[in-house]
Amino acid sequence: MKFKYVIVDDEPLARKLISSHASKIEGLEFYGECTNAIEASNLLRNKKVDLIFLDIQMPEIDGLKFISTLKNPPGIIITTAHRDFGPEAFELDVIDYLLKPIRFERLLKSVNKFFDKRADSASKIVSSPEEEIFIYVRAERKMHRISVNEILFIESLDEYVKVHLKNKLMITRENISVLEQKLPPERFVRIHRSFLVSIKSITAIASDGVEIAGKILPFGRAFRQSALAGLKVKT
Repeated sequence: MKFKYVIVDDEPLARKLISSHASKIEGLEFYGECTNAIEASNLLRNKKVDLIFLDIQMPEIDGLKFISTLKNPPGIIITTAHRDFGPEAFELDVIDYLLKPIRFERLLKSVNKFFDKRADSASKIVSSPEEEIFIYVRAERKMHRISVNEILFIESLDEYVKVHLKNKLMITRENISVLEQKLPPERFVRIHRSFLVSIKSITAIASDGVEIAGKILPFGRAFRQSALAGLKVKT
């Protein structure tokens, strides 16, 4: 699943820069661009859009007035050369307020806020018709779409987290507790402060830990009882 975005800006160079930045972010799909709010309004009547990169000062209707005309607005990230409209923009519940010229790192941070906001309303879990479940994980300046079925276990270290997949290893700076909230609790169990494991990937359970892919992962003292209960193992 990808989130469809449009760019609404009367400056061709601004549209080109935003499109270039957004094309590097996994999980986004370009869906069109408009030079003013009237074009954008017509587009939204005919297409479902998830995210708008919106300039403020444009011909006919400015960006903030345009937002107020929308009954069920998609996510909106303001892109402007003017600092003064920030308070008014945030009163309209925009995701972020970016000042031109926009750096990639800054736009990525805003898009991650958008992903997080969608996660709050949908638990960041997306089901396909085949009931396969996915989550989004930040790594290497991208949002990676990962099938829950591919996760063996998640390991927390001092400054980063390792997501052990069936065929590769992914390293992220997301907190293990944040990742735990994204995952279906009936499929994953926390066995240790540093380990979150896929229940179906466990090949053996002992009194001191579990075995996954040939590795022994220990129970933490504070997690043992709840982990065994989650695994439906009697003590």
